[in-house]
Amino acid sequence: MRKMFLMALLAVATFAVAQEKRFVIKGEMTSTTLCYSNETVKEVKLEQTVDGVSTVVATAPVVDGKFTFEGVAPDAVGLWSLSGFDNGSIQFFLEEGEIKIGPFDAAYPVGARMGGTPSNDTYQAYLDLNNKCIADSKMRMKVAHESIPADIKGNLEAELRYTSPTFYVNNMHFKVAIMDFVYDNIDSPVVLYVIKYAMMPTFVTDVIQGFLNALPESLHSHAMYKELVNDVRSANLKVGSEAPDITGFTPDGKELALSDFRGKYVFLDFWASWCAPCRREMPYLKEALAYSGNSENLVVLSYSIDDEMEDWTDCIEANQLVHKNWIHISTLKGWNSDGIKLFGANGVPFTALIDPDGNVVQFELRGEEMVKKLKSIVDGVNE
Repeated sequence: MRKMFLMALLAVATFAVAQEKRFVIKGEMTSTTLCYSNETVKEVKLEQTVDGVSTVVATAPVVDGKFTFEGVAPDAVGLWSLSGFDNGSIQFFLEEGEIKIGPFDAAYPVGARMGGTPSNDTYQAYLDLNNKCIADSKMRMKVAHESIPADIKGNLEAELRYTSPTFYVNNMHFKVAIMDFVYDNIDSPVVLYVIKYAMMPTFVTDVIQGFLNALPESLHSHAMYKELVNDVRSANLKVGSEAPDITGFTPDGKELALSDFRGKYVFLDFWASWCAPCRREMPYLKEALAYSGNSENLVVLSYSIDDEMEDWTDCIEANQLVHKNWIHISTLKGWNSDGIKLFGANGVPFTALIDPDGNVVQFELRGEEMVKKLKSIVDGVNE
């Protein structure tokens, strides 16, 4: 019986290994010499960037101009990078399969081509399209400059009559090309990054929302999709609109999101331990929460923009900011906190009252006005 049990465990373990999604990255350089020195690349680093912070996950030695990485592919396909050069890095999509990088010159890593897997083939196609748009734009502008009459050359204001139309034509050609690319590759996670970095800076949010609506359900769980949804909500943020879904960690490390409190009113309070006006609001918050008692229809979600854990938690303890309906979260990123950027707050305290459906009811409630409003919610009165 024991032998059969062990064999069963081994079979399960073997099946689990077989089910792992593996990746292999094979890179090749035509030259290993760096751009700004005569040194050569000895190793290449595999990096992942999360919340703006890059972390080296693995390194690989360079042997005869070649390097290899192997491992378990992440669940979500995302943009990673290869570094170790002195003139930029190589971005690619880490996913299951054999990813090919190069051959490329180590002095100009951004020129590396990638392929071998679906997302990297798609990404290279996007890079090729982008480069073509740039080349075509330069050619059109060159023709425009050559058409300027000699007697007005040097008169920038007069030259604009010739160059401005070309500028707008170039811009339109780029927009059409990008929209066609996204439409043609709508099922690929690559388009999430194209929308984020190529479309968001130049398209109005209604267009971005239209493309988000067209994306398949399979991409809706991707972190970049959620980021794009928040970007659109942030751009359109006003009373009556849906609030961005911000997240943070409680002092004991539990991750919470604003959306976790759907079905309740949420008084969102951005603050910091060093903020004197924030501390002046604390007695009013205590009064409103004391009135709420055991009510289940209201929570106060205090989002700290402190940098240091100790400053944040010491302030909570010293001022007794404790109640069953008072939730504290932070990312400890100061003014770089995603939450405060998504809500467009330029200072603290900053508040937003969110209804049970996740829509903004009112901004910047303070003092007695805030207490009155929160008490009316506890009493079930929608003022």
